[in-house]
Amino acid sequence: MTETESVDEALVFDNAPSGGEKYDVQVIVNYDLALKYLGGFGPWQRRIFFLLCLPVNGFQLFAIVFLAIEPDFQCRVSEVSFSGLNATLAEVLNVSIPWELKDGEWTRSQCKRYSYNLPNATLNATYRQFVEAHPVANRTQIPCDQGYEYDMSKYKSTVVTDWDLVCDNSWKVSMVKSVWFAGFMFGAVFGGHAADRWGRKPVLLASLVGSYVSGIACAFSPNYAAFVAFRFFIATCIMITYLASFVMTQELVSADKRSFVGMVIWIFTSLGSMLLAGIAYFIRTWKWLQVAITMPILFFISFWWLVPESPRWLISRNRHKEAAAILRKGAEIAKVTLPDEVFHDAIPLTHDHTEEKAQKKKVYTFIDLFRTPNLRKWTLNIFYNWIVNTLVYYGISLNLSALSGNIYLNFAISGLVEIPANLIAILLLNKFGRRWPLCLMLLAGGVACITAFFIPKHLGWMTTTLAMMGKFWITASFGVIYIFSAEIFPTVVRQIGIGMSSMSARVGGIAAPFVSLLGRHWAPMPYVIFGGASIAAGLLALLLPETAGRKLPATIEEGENFGKEDGIVDKE
Repeated sequence: MTETESVDEALVFDNAPSGGEKYDVQVIVNYDLALKYLGGFGPWQRRIFFLLCLPVNGFQLFAIVFLAIEPDFQCRVSEVSFSGLNATLAEVLNVSIPWELKDGEWTRSQCKRYSYNLPNATLNATYRQFVEAHPVANRTQIPCDQGYEYDMSKYKSTVVTDWDLVCDNSWKVSMVKSVWFAGFMFGAVFGGHAADRWGRKPVLLASLVGSYVSGIACAFSPNYAAFVAFRFFIATCIMITYLASFVMTQELVSADKRSFVGMVIWIFTSLGSMLLAGIAYFIRTWKWLQVAITMPILFFISFWWLVPESPRWLISRNRHKEAAAILRKGAEIAKVTLPDEVFHDAIPLTHDHTEEKAQKKKVYTFIDLFRTPNLRKWTLNIFYNWIVNTLVYYGISLNLSALSGNIYLNFAISGLVEIPANLIAILLLNKFGRRWPLCLMLLAGGVACITAFFIPKHLGWMTTTLAMMGKFWITASFGVIYIFSAEIFPTVVRQIGIGMSSMSARVGGIAAPFVSLLGRHWAPMPYVIFGGASIAAGLLALLLPETAGRKLPATIEEGENFGKEDGIVDKE
């Protein structure tokens, strides 16, 4: 057994299975060797993979797009105030709502109205007499002090209409989105450490239960503050669910299948996004929409007993007997026989176990990601890539209502383009590795976003097309960076590494809604920022080591030495 095989080895003490005589022998459980018989992605792994993909559906992730839709609105003006004019509705609007120039077009103001200090006699005048007595230049404009009138022809209720999150309060919608990503950040940090310390499976179950409880509570939020708080808890649980599911799928399969499962799992998010658009189309009340997208979590919890703990994690924690039991059950499902050498490799009883015991007791933290030079550089590079991918991906996804066309159709198309993006990414990853595809995808996404800057406003369909192209390439790169992270970080800190990467990405997620908000002042600005950041991340990706087809590093030392033959890292 070579030193490089240490990633999936653990020392085991067991009893001899035959002969009636019990004696202690020292054995080794080798997961990579087991995969030669189970298959890199055999029947056992495929069943578990499918079950792990189901919770990664994107329902809660993108729900805010429909929960917080902003319908057309204007200041509420009492018709009784102008009843004496005997005017039509259009004429009443002319003397109550001012016009303003917005993006080169004249539109009625949504956040201001005219205020008059009128004697009762004035209201007995005709409409024309009133306009002549009160020319536009002499009218006083004030904020909407009597509330707002919403066009509810398309929506029965949204959080915007229930709590008047418009005009001076419009920032509160962006705040909801940013707090969501703050929840993601908390979930990434806490979930990563928890899953590496207590295991992938129990943390996954806890996150599903938390998602369900907070999701139902969110639907019955009595006010804006409660809504924001429950959204934070949902985000925390959803992030833990996504990370635990992803890492478990990566640890189940062989090295040559990691890119495949790492991209296919996100196709379920794309399918969920398309399904969410259909659900939201038929359920136009935000509270019942929230309930509808939360109920499926009960189904995901129900198959808890069908998903085993990650054998790789068990082996890394020296919980060899549990890993062996899982592998034997997997062999039954795959209808193969695992040879004795998978579980037993006799070693002299005088072997010193001090090092193994110390390894078992050691608790790793995020600080271990920065202890050594090469791992530190890669960690910072990975972090920046996560930030940019999140900024651009969610910046486009959560800003679809600003694009021309039907929001439900745009959202469905947005989910649809992610499917070929992930499939193409699989082909590119298998043929060209990780580094160059990630670079080119980010460059292509950045160019598509910046090109949107030059599109005239009247060609809105072209801006939408370019936005979808940017979403296409960023989706592909997002999947690649997940795989890259899972392959670069050593087993002992893999969940922590991905969790911290995801935490850093939340910086981009928190900023994305407010970057999109800049479009209200200058429409192209968000896409210029998205494009520039994406191009920079693509160039930095070339400094990472190639990981395709390589054995997952197990220890910090293996992680530090990983990829030195590439010639782009220090060979100290």
